[in-house]
Amino acid sequence: VHLEQMWEKRLSEEQLAHHPGVRMKDVLGQPVKIQQWVVQGLPNDILSVENAIIMDTSRRWPLLIDPQRQANKYIKNMGGKIESGM
Repeated sequence: VHLEQMWEKRLSEEQLAHHPGVRMKDVLGQPVKIQQWVVQGLPNDILSVENAIIMDTSRRWPLLIDPQRQANKYIKNMGGKIESGM
């Protein structure tokens, strides 16, 4: 939430048109892709979805801080499907 508040403040400072309460998921997220991620095992909480959006749109490998090891499990599941051709 803090990142989104900073983002909204910056949008206002730059006088860019935006809706109050803008969310990363609403702007950068693709509902079909997010639903596929959830079906493939991504937890359906806002933090997990936002992290997945960051991973999906990053040019480099992002640093993941994953104390509950949910991202680790999800990425391993995704990697297994890629290797098996799914």
